[in-house]
Amino acid sequence: MSALAHDIKTPLTVVRGNSELLLETELTDEQKNYADYISGSVLQIQNYVQTLIEVTKSQEGISQAPVNVNVYDVLADIKKQEKRPFRIPRRVQDLIPIQRIWADGICQVGQNSYAQTWRFTDINYLVASPADQESMFLKYSALINSMDSGAVVKLTINNHRLNRADFEHTITLPLREDGRDLYRQEYNRAIMAKAVGDSGLVQEKYVTITTFKRDVEAARTYLARAGAGLSSHFGELGAQCMPLDAAAKLRIFHGFYRPGEESAYCFDIREAMAKGHDFRDYICPDSMERHKDYLQIGSRYCRILYLKDYASFLKDSMVTRLTDVSRSLMLSIDFIPVPMDEAIKEAERRVLGVETNVHNWQRRQNSQGNFGSEPPYDMKLQRQEANDFLDDLRTRNQRMLLAILTIALVADSKEQLDNDTDEMLSIGQEHLCQFAVMTYQQTEGLHTALPFGVRQVSPYRTLNTESLAVFMPFKVQEVQEPGGLYIGVNAISRNLILCNRENLKNQSAFLLGVPGSGKSFIAKEMIASLILGTGDDILICDPEGEFGPLCRALGLEQTTVIQMAAGGSDRLNAMYMVEGYGEKSPIVSKSQFIMSLVEQLDKKGVGPQHKSIIDRCVAAVYAESEKNGITCTLRDLRQKLLEQPEAIAQDIALTLELYTDGTLDIFGQESNVNLENRILVFDIHELSEQLKPAGLLVITDTILNRVNINWKQGRRTHIFIDEFH
Repeated sequence: MSALAHDIKTPLTVVRGNSELLLETELTDEQKNYADYISGSVLQIQNYVQTLIEVTKSQEGISQAPVNVNVYDVLADIKKQEKRPFRIPRRVQDLIPIQRIWADGICQVGQNSYAQTWRFTDINYLVASPADQESMFLKYSALINSMDSGAVVKLTINNHRLNRADFEHTITLPLREDGRDLYRQEYNRAIMAKAVGDSGLVQEKYVTITTFKRDVEAARTYLARAGAGLSSHFGELGAQCMPLDAAAKLRIFHGFYRPGEESAYCFDIREAMAKGHDFRDYICPDSMERHKDYLQIGSRYCRILYLKDYASFLKDSMVTRLTDVSRSLMLSIDFIPVPMDEAIKEAERRVLGVETNVHNWQRRQNSQGNFGSEPPYDMKLQRQEANDFLDDLRTRNQRMLLAILTIALVADSKEQLDNDTDEMLSIGQEHLCQFAVMTYQQTEGLHTALPFGVRQVSPYRTLNTESLAVFMPFKVQEVQEPGGLYIGVNAISRNLILCNRENLKNQSAFLLGVPGSGKSFIAKEMIASLILGTGDDILICDPEGEFGPLCRALGLEQTTVIQMAAGGSDRLNAMYMVEGYGEKSPIVSKSQFIMSLVEQLDKKGVGPQHKSIIDRCVAAVYAESEKNGITCTLRDLRQKLLEQPEAIAQDIALTLELYTDGTLDIFGQESNVNLENRILVFDIHELSEQLKPAGLLVITDTILNRVNINWKQGRRTHIFIDEFH
């Protein structure tokens, strides 16, 4: 057999060399495919021949008996480090697996075992394009690969009930007793109805890293370095990652064990230490009854499930589907990165074991005279999977990971818990996976599912990086900022969008949509919340005459509605200019504005001679205005133009006559409306088409004046322009 194998290697080498030479020539796509197929087939035969040579050199062959490999030693070492002596719990506090906790959030969960938890924000994965989703997937895979093999990582998704008291305090408008509290109460009722109208659930995501060090200082150094790496990788994904201190971490467990009492949580680690209190007293439930397949925590019921069988193909929407149920739950994915050298050795042993099985099967067939038979399909599949796994580790930047997925379901009744369990099992079957209930291990499973940083159950499964990354924890980014105003409802999560524009780099926004989609209604909601909830100034350009009644009702005496119409009583002075107007020279900026205004009024255009005369007259008018202490108007500019000797000046004055002394003089005289009110509405619904270009230009200039004044006074200004197209 050995001699035959050596004889086969020689022609294989010739075929391989010729195929490589072929690939270096110019080939068509079809020819290149054939050449690639030849090269791949030669490599497969060479691997098989090499296996035959190694087997025949041994007199006893290769045994198929299982052997202990180092990858399991790694898992055994971790279990040994996590192992805790069993003690019968005498009180409910003993069921909390945290032994000690420090102010920075690091906690001791076993002998020389320390853990820290970070909260990370969500990203818009579901609404991204396929190309962006692929990029996010690769970056998330890089995050998994960055985890050190000396630590154990836990990703947790926490679905918990909305704390109505705290949330109401965050999003509702405080009453001010200024005559508008009736509107504030109605606004608050509408917002809270939207907030709790669906499930009333919010979702938070955590990553917990557990390391094994000799003391807390060594653990703190390691976890600080790990936290910096997490922040960097989550930053590349567009998410934020923030460490939780002791109070924030214990709040998670308080919310799980004592739902509905979130507002009563108050923990100060220094005060607790001074009084000699046990931190577990602040978070533990009133009671916990352990049963075969569920727990009763206080008046609620809890059941722990784990992913027993994995499908050969998984969609990245599985975790999203599991966490979309309108129930309180904790979903955790624990994984242990295996050192690369041990992973490759284990993969090579698996490949060799599969090849040995194939060889032994073939030898039995040959002994029966069946020389042309091929290995069974299951052996071929095992060979392919083993070779693919080894190739992933060697060439595709994949790592070997030992992982387990657990889910802690919580319900108000046993019947509801059974229904939720059936729903979870059904979701698993939809994705060709099988979930199972932990029997007589519910307490250990609960400790594993919660972000304590411990693992007390051991049904680990071997995965590579991509297989684990497909359990994508990201769904859609939530915008719920403190002090934020109601913008709308998230189309994916159905949660409120609360945006605080002060935190944005660019505070501008567009409201886009087809006619009738509710653009103006959303704008009115935003205006109402600004009027009732802030003291900011609001300027509105209203082409349809629909914002005036709203602002009069909510703003009361702080509102000025300017009716812009030919022959109307309201006037705006086009020459009005405040101190600090323009970026550099106020006169230069105002002169350019007047040139633009005249160009809008005279469709023939403004040439260089016109601009020179306008610039000269504007400077003269403002100089006289400053000297006399009066406000100049467009009528004063026309009078100055009439005084000029050039004929072109007379033409410009004639163009302005209709807008200063004629029927369209709403911009030619001093303003007779209160422009100092907090809310200004420029109603241009009745403005004629002839006046509209000039009117919009004057309104824009008036807004610019107001913004300059507010900027100097440190006041925020909100400008709304409807039908801006």
